[in-house]
Amino acid sequence: MWSDRYNYYNIQFDEQFGQKLDKSFVVNCLLETKLFKQTNHQTFTNSKDFPWVDIILVETYDGNFTTSDKENQFVTLVAIVCSKRQDIDQQIYIDTFKQIANRLNWKLYLEEDDDGNENIEL
Repeated sequence: MWSDRYNYYNIQFDEQFGQKLDKSFVVNCLLETKLFKQTNHQTFTNSKDFPWVDIILVETYDGNFTTSDKENQFVTLVAIVCSKRQDIDQQIYIDTFKQIANRLNWKLYLEEDDDGNENIEL
Protein backbone atom coordinates (compact mmCIF):
# COMPACT_ATOMS: atom_id res chain seq x y z
CA MET A 1 0.00 0.00 0.00
CA TRP A 2 1.32 3.45 -0.85
CA SER A 3 0.59 6.65 1.04
CA ASP A 4 2.06 10.13 1.02
CA ARG A 5 1.81 10.17 4.85
CA TYR A 6 2.81 6.67 5.94
CA ASN A 7 5.31 3.94 5.16
CA TYR A 8 4.18 0.35 5.47
CA TYR A 9 6.81 -2.21 6.41
CA ASN A 10 6.54 -5.94 6.96
CA ILE A 11 8.84 -8.24 8.84
CA GLN A 12 8.33 -11.83 7.73
CA PHE A 13 10.30 -14.95 6.87
CA ASP A 14 9.61 -14.76 3.13
CA GLU A 15 6.92 -13.47 0.78
CA GLN A 16 4.83 -16.62 1.37
CA PHE A 17 4.81 -16.28 5.19
CA GLY A 18 6.65 -19.60 5.24
CA GLN A 19 7.61 -19.65 8.91
CA LYS A 20 5.72 -19.00 12.11
CA LEU A 21 7.30 -18.03 15.39
CA ASP A 22 6.01 -18.29 18.92
CA LYS A 23 4.32 -14.98 19.68
CA SER A 24 6.04 -14.64 23.07
CA PHE A 25 9.45 -14.66 21.34
CA VAL A 26 8.38 -11.88 18.96
CA VAL A 27 6.87 -9.86 21.82
CA ASN A 28 10.11 -10.14 23.79
CA CYS A 29 12.16 -9.01 20.78
CA LEU A 30 10.04 -5.88 20.46
CA LEU A 31 10.00 -5.08 24.17
CA GLU A 32 13.74 -5.63 24.59
CA THR A 33 14.40 -2.68 22.29
CA LYS A 34 12.66 -0.40 24.81
CA LEU A 35 11.46 1.57 21.78
CA PHE A 36 7.93 0.14 21.80
CA LYS A 37 5.20 -0.46 24.32
CA GLN A 38 2.54 -3.13 24.09
CA THR A 39 -1.02 -1.81 23.87
CA ASN A 40 -2.81 -5.18 23.79
CA HIS A 41 -2.13 -8.84 23.01
CA GLN A 42 -1.47 -8.03 19.35
CA THR A 43 -0.41 -4.39 18.98
CA PHE A 44 2.44 -2.09 19.93
CA THR A 45 3.10 1.62 19.66
CA ASN A 46 6.18 3.77 20.08
CA SER A 47 7.73 4.76 23.37
CA LYS A 48 8.17 8.48 23.92
CA ASP A 49 11.76 8.37 22.61
CA PHE A 50 10.87 6.86 19.21
CA PRO A 51 8.92 8.34 16.28
CA TRP A 52 5.28 7.34 15.82
CA VAL A 53 4.70 3.73 14.85
CA ASP A 54 1.89 1.18 14.97
CA ILE A 55 2.84 -2.52 14.99
CA ILE A 56 0.54 -5.53 14.70
CA LEU A 57 1.55 -9.15 15.28
CA VAL A 58 -0.33 -11.38 12.88
CA GLU A 59 -0.71 -15.03 12.00
CA THR A 60 -1.58 -15.04 8.30
CA TYR A 61 -1.03 -17.36 5.39
CA ASP A 62 -1.78 -14.93 2.54
CA GLY A 63 -1.07 -11.46 3.94
CA ASN A 64 -4.67 -10.66 4.82
CA PHE A 65 -5.48 -9.96 8.45
CA THR A 66 -7.59 -8.05 10.89
CA THR A 67 -7.13 -7.22 14.54
CA SER A 68 -8.94 -9.58 16.87
CA ASP A 69 -9.85 -10.14 20.50
CA LYS A 70 -8.69 -13.72 20.04
CA GLU A 71 -5.05 -14.19 20.99
CA ASN A 72 -2.86 -15.84 18.42
CA GLN A 73 -0.13 -18.20 19.61
CA PHE A 74 2.06 -17.75 16.54
CA VAL A 75 3.22 -14.88 14.33
CA THR A 76 3.92 -15.07 10.60
CA LEU A 77 3.91 -11.30 9.98
CA VAL A 78 4.92 -8.18 11.89
CA ALA A 79 2.94 -5.43 10.11
CA ILE A 80 4.25 -1.91 10.68
CA VAL A 81 2.87 1.54 9.86
CA CYS A 82 5.05 4.58 10.52
CA SER A 83 5.13 8.26 9.75
CA LYS A 84 6.58 9.59 6.50
CA ARG A 85 6.91 13.14 7.85
CA GLN A 86 9.81 15.12 6.42
CA ASP A 87 11.23 15.91 9.87
CA ILE A 88 11.66 12.22 10.74
CA ASP A 89 14.81 10.48 9.54
CA GLN A 90 13.41 7.37 7.86
CA GLN A 91 16.69 5.56 8.43
CA ILE A 92 15.82 5.38 12.16
CA TYR A 93 12.83 3.23 11.27
CA ILE A 94 14.71 1.10 8.76
CA ASP A 95 17.67 0.44 11.05
CA THR A 96 15.41 -0.50 13.96
CA PHE A 97 13.17 -2.78 11.91
CA LYS A 98 16.19 -4.46 10.30
CA GLN A 99 17.60 -5.21 13.75
CA ILE A 100 14.32 -6.81 14.77
CA ALA A 101 14.13 -8.78 11.51
CA ASN A 102 17.69 -10.02 12.04
CA ARG A 103 16.89 -11.09 15.58
CA LEU A 104 13.91 -13.09 14.27
CA ASN A 105 15.99 -14.43 11.33
CA TRP A 106 13.39 -12.91 9.04
CA LYS A 107 13.46 -10.17 6.38
CA LEU A 108 12.28 -6.57 6.26
CA TYR A 109 10.11 -5.48 3.33
CA LEU A 110 8.76 -2.08 2.30
CA GLU A 111 5.25 -2.72 0.93
CA GLU A 112 5.50 -0.09 -1.81
CA ASP A 113 7.91 2.71 -2.60
CA ASP A 114 7.20 6.11 -4.16
CA ASP A 115 7.85 4.65 -7.64
CA GLY A 116 5.21 1.90 -7.37
CA ASN A 117 7.65 -0.96 -6.71
CA GLU A 118 6.15 -3.51 -4.29
CA ASN A 119 7.56 -5.82 -1.62
CA ILE A 120 11.04 -4.38 -1.66
CA GLU A 121 13.40 -6.38 0.53
CA LEU A 122 15.57 -4.00 2.55
